[in-house]
Amino acid sequence: MLDYVCACTAGFIDDTPVLDLNGVEESSIETPDLTVAILPRTGNIALLQMESKLHSSKLEDVMALAVEGCKHIHKKLDDAKKDFVAKALCPRILVVSSADITDSCQVNNLESLAELIEPFGQDVSTQITIQDGQGAPYFLDKINIRFISDFAIEKQKQLSNAEVDELVKNCVIGSAAADSADPAFIKDGSGIDKEAAANEEISIWSPWYTLFRQQWVNSMQASEHESFMHPVACLLAVSGSDADPVGSLRNLANHAVVRRAQTQSFAGTNMMLFYMVIHDERRATDTHNVDHRFDQVRKAFGQNCSLLRINSNTDLIGASDSSERTKISGIWSNSRAALQPLAPVSEKVYGGMLTMRDVAALRDTVKQMMVRGVIPHMQYVVRQLSDHTANQRRGITGRLFSAGRRYFGNAGKASSMLTGVDGETYFRYDSPEAMMRQLADYSFMLKDFRFAQSVYQVARRDFLAEKAWKCYAGAQEMVGLCKLMWEIQATKAEFDSNFDDAITIYLHKSHCSHPFLAIRSVILYYELLKHHKMLTYAPVALLRVPRVHVSLNALMSEQAAYSFLKFTPRPEVRKFSFYAMIASQQFQRADMGEMAHRCLRMVKHALATPAGLHSQSRAEEDEKAGYTEEKKLGTAQADAPDQNSSSSSSEVTTRSSWAAIDSFVNHELGRQCMAAQNYDEALQYFMALMSDDKIPPKLQNKYLQELLQL
Repeated sequence: MLDYVCACTAGFIDDTPVLDLNGVEESSIETPDLTVAILPRTGNIALLQMESKLHSSKLEDVMALAVEGCKHIHKKLDDAKKDFVAKALCPRILVVSSADITDSCQVNNLESLAELIEPFGQDVSTQITIQDGQGAPYFLDKINIRFISDFAIEKQKQLSNAEVDELVKNCVIGSAAADSADPAFIKDGSGIDKEAAANEEISIWSPWYTLFRQQWVNSMQASEHESFMHPVACLLAVSGSDADPVGSLRNLANHAVVRRAQTQSFAGTNMMLFYMVIHDERRATDTHNVDHRFDQVRKAFGQNCSLLRINSNTDLIGASDSSERTKISGIWSNSRAALQPLAPVSEKVYGGMLTMRDVAALRDTVKQMMVRGVIPHMQYVVRQLSDHTANQRRGITGRLFSAGRRYFGNAGKASSMLTGVDGETYFRYDSPEAMMRQLADYSFMLKDFRFAQSVYQVARRDFLAEKAWKCYAGAQEMVGLCKLMWEIQATKAEFDSNFDDAITIYLHKSHCSHPFLAIRSVILYYELLKHHKMLTYAPVALLRVPRVHVSLNALMSEQAAYSFLKFTPRPEVRKFSFYAMIASQQFQRADMGEMAHRCLRMVKHALATPAGLHSQSRAEEDEKAGYTEEKKLGTAQADAPDQNSSSSSSEVTTRSSWAAIDSFVNHELGRQCMAAQNYDEALQYFMALMSDDKIPPKLQNKYLQELLQL
């Protein structure tokens, strides 16, 4: 896939070009409509269709409008990289329901209410204007939400090297693409196809990394230093057949899960409660009482209430319509695949008692809960916290306030600082420092990145003064994310140092190492670099992961290699080859022979340029980079993520420029094929070594001995 195919319809109504015609306009015989599909990166038209008459003088305007619509669609699709960060750090809602609700969900092969409504928390269309912490209005077009069934602060599990290796291997196996053909940018015998390398997405070349990043981010647990994994609200749900729904909802409000969340989360006792009455259509005898019971709930709890009707497929309507059943079941299958990418594919059919009307009701209920309840509550919290922490953000006044509290208020400082479950220092949730962090996190979740950045910067200063290193690293990470999420032209120095500092402290300066958080920072940073097409910074960022995990370093080295192909004005083929060789050696050390073989195979094809074809461009590349034959080894070793794993490839580089790389690659490919008992292919590689007159006699004799063994 070189590009997305984006299509849009435009027409001409009352002498005015109109984009994206609706059903009524398309069906009108008086409205000429034109359908255009393009490849946005190249501008090539893939489809041009018109089944009505349109004057030639108007065709150009209508076609130009349709093309603009296609480009707008492409921009939305391209924003998926940025949306990945927003979804990873989106608000959480705790869901607690009665036993009757659980039964209504289980008839649809869904374990809980949280699982029932989970798919409808993605890309909730809000389309509302809200205010930031300073009272300025801004438009919130959509928001993501995650539903959780439990909440507790627990120590993050430390993964061993074997567990990380197992995770990476499962991602490779789960993608079912490790043994696929080489990427489209590889031209057998002709080097790199620059057009394909520029137009294709990196995710197409390595789908296993996409699985890994999703699995890693979804495995994050709640922590005391940030409020992202903490619930911002709680949804309480009872059945419409409950004779006393008000009493049942009050009992749920005192549920152990709710009380624990109010004790351990940033929201505390001010957590918003949203009440829901769910009527199961299978209980037809209770239908006439549902509205009356819901009125009781609304009178008792106010406007934060909702009535939902589900399981309306009482007569199994559509049971014979496999397309509708497949469509409904696919809603939950796709959601489970996104949240649990490595889970086995389930053959269950979800939503057997639901109809498309129920699906629409679920989607509308989640939207109304967000628009009428959760978002206004988060706005209220932002305004309240902004007022409480105003002195912290008023320049010299705030600094004097902090200095006075630090030097003359030791008792207060000690009482506000606690030790977390991981031994790190953090602050009581009602302390000014924690309120600053919550204010910034809530603003970030509401996509007010500019205001969030300013608050993170102030909080960062206080965390540093108190030597709360995990809190400081988290604030540094978020300052960098805000700079990249807030669409401004920031220089590398303005955000790269934030991530470098955060990752270093997570790994080395905190009370204990936090590889989960460090690797999360690398993943989110890399996604935003891809979004902004700033991949010249990606290799250094990717190689900041902990070096103790060999398979993880291999995965990141592979991504770093691909990043060099995105350099402009021309891809850096040599650096791509160098990092791909490093990735191959690390994959080999991690006992992932197929991945190692694939990386070296790409190197062999990438450097297989016909004689004299690209020699001039390579010389220009060296001259532009300031390379000399004596400096190549030093540059390669400086860029290498692991000196031990790349020593053999570096030694080859020093002997005779890049001509010796062919012999190194052929030898490694031959050995890997022998290990995989693919003797015919191994023989081809060793025969290529025997015909290479540039190999020193002593080394060629070694290769001959291995050939005789083969």
